Amino acid sequence: YLATFVPSRRVVVVLTFCQSNALLIAEVIMSKNAKFSKEDEALLDSYSNNVSAKGQAIFYLNALISTAAPVYLFLGINHMDLNETWIPLVFVSLASIYGIAFASKNFKYILKHKIVMKRAEAVTREINKKYADKKISTKEKEERILYRRNEVAEEESTYLAVFITNALFVSILFVLAFFFLANLNPIFNASVSMVGAAGVVAFLSTSKN
Repeated sequence: YLATFVPSRRVVVVLTFCQSNALLIAEVIMSKNAKFSKEDEALLDSYSNNVSAKGQAIFYLNALISTAAPVYLFLGINHMDLNETWIPLVFVSLASIYGIAFASKNFKYILKHKIVMKRAEAVTREINKKYADKKISTKEKEERILYRRNEVAEEESTYLAVFITNALFVSILFVLAFFFLANLNPIFNASVSMVGAAGVVAFLSTSKN
């Protein structure tokens, strides 16, 4: 366990690590009238599980595409009549989209903390080199390092989370649809396979390791 104290702001950030030294939890205890400096905000943001509007858009757009592709595949392979199956497919698609987006957010949260730690040294060198010839205070340099570290981790974790989520979803969907549920009625096959795959991925994303 590692605790970072900012006495002047009455802020305590408690960081919890697992065996692999990957940060899992960040708890913030503060006074109601606490005001944060840019450095404080950058520190807290680095360990926050909040997803930006851009990140949300990427996750849901990816979930939509990842769901639409197998629906199209099932319709084509099984020659299903869309006029007869569109209602269950809509509900199945909505459930899958939510499950995939939920999993992406969870994976991003786990990956972001790992990336923050792994990129810390490289980001510090980058900022030190960039401002080597410029006169800035140590505090300002630290703020820039924290901001840049969070920026790098945010971007990398978002796209890596999308990749992992898609890989798991497609793999599980393929196994369910073409092996375990191959003998089911086409619409049940599609429904159970898609919702099941999204559900399993969402469940796996709640793991802290």
